[in-house]
Amino acid sequence: MRPRGFLFVIAAGLLAGCAFGPDRRDPGVTWTRIEDAGESVRLVAAADGPGGVRLMMECTPHSGVVDLTVIGRPGDPALVILRSGKVESRHPGAGVVGADTDGALDIQAQVPADDPALARFAETGELGVALGRRRVALPNGFAPGHDFLNACRS
Repeated sequence: MRPRGFLFVIAAGLLAGCAFGPDRRDPGVTWTRIEDAGESVRLVAAADGPGGVRLMMECTPHSGVVDLTVIGRPGDPALVILRSGKVESRHPGAGVVGADTDGALDIQAQVPADDPALARFAETGELGVALGRRRVALPNGFAPGHDFLNACRS
């Protein structure tokens, strides 16, 4: 292949990657808030069907700490980056092989409930998660996110 043709193929591939890129929203994902009789509160972003969970946050009410679990893939780093608008925070975590994730990893991290990215999520409903170069795009979750973080803050 001629060098010029090769560059065209690479450029076309990169543009196709942008069209189906990492920030594309999954229309089947919804937020659900679950409360267990004052013992814990959870906020789950999931699509319908098996293996649909993308992210789960859990806290003991008024503890000031959120236990975050992002469903990762083998090879994803255990550094969770939360983004809400231009606000970004980084949280080291640990990858754990989940019992019900079909080869995926549960990337777990503890995050302060007053984390700047989570605070902006509570204000706007906008939240994105990055694991290395891979992005987990989530739908707007203003009401459930706001209520969840109010319950978690100390």
